[in-house]
Amino acid sequence: MSKAATINDIIKGAKEYLPHLNEKRVMEAYEFARMAHEGQKRNSGEPYIQHPLEVAKILITLHPDEDSIIAALLHDVLEDTEHTADEIKKKFGDTVLPLLTGLEKLGKVYYRGEERQIENLRKMFIAMAKDIRVILIKLADRTHNMRTLQFVPEHKRERIAQETLTVYAPIAGRLGIYKVKNELEDLCFQFLDPENYKRIAKEMQDMTKTQQDIIKVSTRILTQTLKKDGIQAEVEGRIKHFYSIFKKMKRKEKNYVADLYDVLALRLIVGSEAECYQALGIIHKHFTPLPRRFKDYIAVPKPNGYQSLHTTLVGLCPNINNQPIEVQIRTNEMDLVSKYGIAAHWQYKELKGRSIAVPEDKLSWVQGLVELHESLKSNTEFLESLNVDMFKDRIFVLTPKGDVFDLPVDATPVDFAYALHSDVGHRCKGAKANGQIVPLNYPLKNGQVVEILTSPKVEPNRYWLSFVVTSHAKQRIKHWFNSQDKGNLVKIGREMLNGQLKRYGEKPLDPSLSLLKVMDGQKLGIKEREYVLEKIGNGSMDVVTIAKKIIPEAKRKTLVKAANNNSAVLVEGVKFDKKDEVLITGEKGFKTQIASCCQPKPRNPIVGYTTRGSGVTVHKQDCKMLKGLAKERLIKSSWASEKTHEFQATIVIERRSRIGLLRDVADVFASNHLPILELENMRHTGTDVGEMTILSSFDRPETMLFVMDQLKQIPGVFKVQEK
Repeated sequence: MSKAATINDIIKGAKEYLPHLNEKRVMEAYEFARMAHEGQKRNSGEPYIQHPLEVAKILITLHPDEDSIIAALLHDVLEDTEHTADEIKKKFGDTVLPLLTGLEKLGKVYYRGEERQIENLRKMFIAMAKDIRVILIKLADRTHNMRTLQFVPEHKRERIAQETLTVYAPIAGRLGIYKVKNELEDLCFQFLDPENYKRIAKEMQDMTKTQQDIIKVSTRILTQTLKKDGIQAEVEGRIKHFYSIFKKMKRKEKNYVADLYDVLALRLIVGSEAECYQALGIIHKHFTPLPRRFKDYIAVPKPNGYQSLHTTLVGLCPNINNQPIEVQIRTNEMDLVSKYGIAAHWQYKELKGRSIAVPEDKLSWVQGLVELHESLKSNTEFLESLNVDMFKDRIFVLTPKGDVFDLPVDATPVDFAYALHSDVGHRCKGAKANGQIVPLNYPLKNGQVVEILTSPKVEPNRYWLSFVVTSHAKQRIKHWFNSQDKGNLVKIGREMLNGQLKRYGEKPLDPSLSLLKVMDGQKLGIKEREYVLEKIGNGSMDVVTIAKKIIPEAKRKTLVKAANNNSAVLVEGVKFDKKDEVLITGEKGFKTQIASCCQPKPRNPIVGYTTRGSGVTVHKQDCKMLKGLAKERLIKSSWASEKTHEFQATIVIERRSRIGLLRDVADVFASNHLPILELENMRHTGTDVGEMTILSSFDRPETMLFVMDQLKQIPGVFKVQEK
C-alpha cells in the first residue's frame, strides 16, 4: 500500500507545474476541511480528512489549477458537514464555490436503470458542460473510493463497482484519461469477477519474468535500430492491464492469457510528427508487421484528442518466445494527451493559473449530450441514447475533405449525414464509402471516407428511424415530421383514417369530421379533431387504434357481419324478387361475367344485369353505367363463398431485406391457415429496401386486418397496406 498523502505532498506536487501556487491558500483549505470533518471517520477507521487528501493527490496527476486542488480538499464539506456556501465564498472567493456546488448538485450518481438514478446521469453531463473540472474531481473521488472498497459493507460493493464500470470508467476513457480508466476497470474487475481476476493475475505473475525480459530486450533493440538511422527515441514498455486482457480473451475466445499474442506494448517517444512516420518505416523495414494491425491515430485522432501510430511486430525477440509485440509511436505532446487526456488541453488565462478552460471543440460531444437532455423528456429515451452516444464503442469516419467525425459503432450514412448538418440529413438520397455506392442503412467502418449525396427533392423517410443509431439523427428526423405543414399532415391523416374506415364498411370523414366528435368518452372540438388527424399523419398515433375508437364495437361487429354475408344493397328504384339472386360462382346455373366498366371485386356491393345470350354481367351497385340500362333486367347478386375463403386480396409489404424475413412473413399466413396464392419480391436498385406483394384469400375482412397487424410487427417491415 502506498504512503498516505499529506498536505505537504499536495503542495510539493502542485508546485512542480504551478510555480506560482498560493501555498497559504491551499493550506487554509486543508485546515478548513480538517476542522469541518473533525471526529468523522471513514469505513476503514482512518480520519475522514485522509479521503480529501488522497483525492487531491490523485487529481494532481492531471495537473489541475489551484481552484481545483482547493475544491478537491473541500469537496465533501457542503454535503457532509454543517458549513454553508456563504462561508466557503467568504473564505475562498467566487471561483471555488461553483466547483463545490456543482459537485453537491451532482450528488451520488447511481446507475441501475431507475428513474431517479438516470436523472443523476443527466445532472452529470450538465455539470461536465458547465465546468469539466467538476467531473475530474468526481473521477478522483471515485478512484479513491474504489481503492478502499474493501472497507465498504459487502452488500454495497457490487453496486458501487458496477456503477463505476458502467459510468465512471467510460467517462474517463471518453475524456482520454486512460490511466484513471484502466485503474478503475481493474478495481471493478477485482470485485465483480474475483475468480477470473485471480486467475489472470496468477497467469500474468507466472509470465512476469519472461515478459520483463522481452520488454528489456525489445527496448534495447528498438533504441539501437532507430539510432542507426538517426532517430533519437525514448522507449518504454508496459504490460496491459488485467481487465483489458480479460476482455480481449473473451473477444478472441481464448482460455488462457498465453494464447494472446499482444499483452505487451512498447511506446516510442520521438521528437516530431514527421519522425513518427520515419520511425514506423524503419521498424517495418527491419521487423515483420502483422497485417491489418496498423492504426494511424495521428492522421485520424480519437475524439478525445489521442494521437499515436499503432503497429504490431514479429521478430523483435526471436530468442525469447518471439511473440508479437504492439508498438505505439508518438511525440512528447501526444504522450502528454495520452496520459492526461482532456486535462492536457488546459489553457491558463492568468499567470498564476487561477483560471482554467478547455478548447470548446474538445468538449462538443458533451454539449451534444446536454442538448439531448433538454430535448428528451423520457428518462428511458435519455438512457438509451446515452448508451449509444456515450458508452458504445466508437468509429471515426472522414469527409472527402479530410474532416474527422466520431460516431458509434453501427452508425449509418444517415447518421453521418445528420452529424454533418440537419439539412444534409434531410436531403440525403444516397452515400458513397471509399468511392463505392452503399445503402443508406450500411454500417460504416472505421476510417472510411464517406460522401453524402443530396437532392433538394428528397425528404426524410420514416423508414430511416428503423436503422439510425445516433440520438441526434433520430431527434432530427422526428422533429422534421413533427414540423411539417399542419395542413399536409392533416390531409395525410385523413387519407389514412378513411382507408381504415373503408375496411370497416364505414363512409369517409365528412368536412366537419363528425366521426371524431367523441373519442374515449370525451367530446372533441374541430381543432382537437384536426389534431388527431395531424398525429396520425406524423405517425404519433396509430390509425387502426383510432378507427376502432371512433366506431363502436357493436357497430363494428354489424359491419363485419354485413361484409361476411356480402349482402347487396338494392339499387335505387329497383325491387328484386327474393328468389332471384345470383351467387357469383355460377352455382345457381347463371352464366356470369364481370363488367369491364367498373370491374367489381369481392366485398363490393354488386348487382347483376341479364343480357341476351351472355348470362349475367356483374356491376358495382354505384356503377354509372347502370343508369342507362333497363331496370327490369337488373337482378339481385352477391358474392358466394368458395370453401372457407370468401374473397381474395393483395397485400403490399414495404420492407428492408434481411435473412429470414420471407420465412417470418410466410409463418404469419401459415399460422392463420391462409394460402399464399401469388408472391412477388422486388428490391429497389442500389438499396436493400423493396416491396413484397402477396395475393391471399380471406374468410372475412377482420381476418385480413388481423394478418396485416401481425405483419407490421415483423422486424424489417415498416409499412403494410392493401393494394
